[in-house]
Formats: sequence, C-alpha cells, structure tokens
Amino acid sequence: MNSVEAILQFVTQLPPFPAVLQRVLHMVEDPKSSAQDIVEVIQYDQALTANVLMVCNSAYFSFRRPACSVRDALVKIGFNRLIEIILARGSASIFCQACRGYNLESGELWRHSVACALLSQIVSTWIKREKSAVQFTSALLHDVGKVILSQFVEEHFEEIKNIAHQKGLSFTEAEKEVLGIDHAELGGKISERWKFPANIVAGIRYHHTPFLTRESHEIVSMTYLCDLIALTAGYKGGVDGFSFPENKEAANQFGLTKKDLEKVIKHLTSELKQVELILNIR
Repeated sequence: MNSVEAILQFVTQLPPFPAVLQRVLHMVEDPKSSAQDIVEVIQYDQALTANVLMVCNSAYFSFRRPACSVRDALVKIGFNRLIEIILARGSASIFCQACRGYNLESGELWRHSVACALLSQIVSTWIKREKSAVQFTSALLHDVGKVILSQFVEEHFEEIKNIAHQKGLSFTEAEKEVLGIDHAELGGKISERWKFPANIVAGIRYHHTPFLTRESHEIVSMTYLCDLIALTAGYKGGVDGFSFPENKEAANQFGLTKKDLEKVIKHLTSELKQVELILNIR
C-alpha cells in the first residue's frame, strides 16, 4: 500500500456530513427551490432544529418572543444567517481539534475556516455581488483535508520543510511531493465523498491553485482570495500559510484596493466576534 492509499483510508474516519445539509446545499443551487422549501427540509432534522432554536433564542439575539420553529428562526434572523449558523456550528466538530502537523492548536483551524467563510460574504457585499450559501460552504470547508493529512504531515514534517526550502516550493507543493497528495486535493476527495455540488468540490480542491481550473471559477477564486485575506488578518491556517503569495493579484481580480482590504479585515474582526458569541465558542 502506498502513502496515498494509506491516507485515503483515513478519510472514512471523518464523520459523514449531515445528509440534510447535503440536500440543502443542492437545493440552494436550484432556482426552483425557495427558502420555505429549504426550511421544510431542515425542520425534520431534530438535531439541526434544536441547534437553530438554541442559538436563535440565546442571549445574543434577545428576541422579545422566542422562536418556536425553524420557520420562526427564518423570519427572525433571515435565510442567509440561518444557513451560516447551521454550517458554522456543524463545522466546529470537524475543525476544533488540534492539527499538530500544521502547528495549529485546538480551535485555530475552525477560526481560520469561519473567517474565510465570513469573508466570502463580506467581500461579496463589498463588490455588490449576491451572497451565496454555496460560496460560504466552499470557503468554510476549504481546509478540511488538513484534518486527515495533519498526522502524515507531522510524521514527515522535516522532509517536507527541507524539500520546500531546497527546491523553492510552497509548503503545499512539497507536501504533495513527499506524500503524493496535498491537503487541497484530499479535501476535494472528501467533499466528493460527502456528495457536495461540483462547484463546492472545485472551490475546495483548487483553493491554492485557482489557475488550474476554468470550472466554477468565481467560487474557486473567491475561496482562494478569502484564504489569503484571513491569513493577512492573522487567522492562521497553519505552517503552509507562511509560503503563500501576496493577495494583491487576487484582490485586483475583484477590484479590491489595499484600503478596501483594510476595511474588509476590520469588518471581519467584528463579524467573527459576533459568531463566537452567537455560537458560544471561544
């Protein structure tokens, strides 16, 4: 068995992505589906409904009348916020563990991932494009491959670091040379296993190499940019972030200036604090 086969065997250790959320993500892509249709699907999942009501009725929102159903929550907090809360809370169980191979302590990968997801919405608003739950999901889960690959990176860390230095490669490129697969490609395989829409799979798989695909280019490029901005803002994604290129070219693609990025980052800091308060995660 080669190293790639060994790594892929560990993918089965990840908990399955909730089937209801899989369906929701496909429905979001369907122009025939309404917000009410999606609520109909969510409300029959007891765990999701309980989470939505717990968060919606928390002290953070302080509504005069409590939400008694997912439909009530939709009315009170809006569709985009509802989906964001469900996805961000659901991802905590996957991302909150430490990833020693990438020098990430417990909770750091989750914060980086949520920062990227929030940025996808903040940047979309800034450039006057419609917010997208699919884009949010791509940005949120772009580093899911690190959860599995971390232990293999830890075992071969010195070799990866030395090859990166000797050959002038990025950490991700050296990771693939040593292990036969990098975390982005592995993340793509995980998202395929979770039966995600093709554009989310592309956003995850090509979040370091947007120039390698012409499919779903908008989502891929936005995921790439949000990853870069999050790193710039100090929400680290691990040791591989140190060899990341500057975000100037990526920002230019969306018409963002340096001053725009500064304002986006300031907005991100405020938004992330709100999410941590809403979800009661520190």
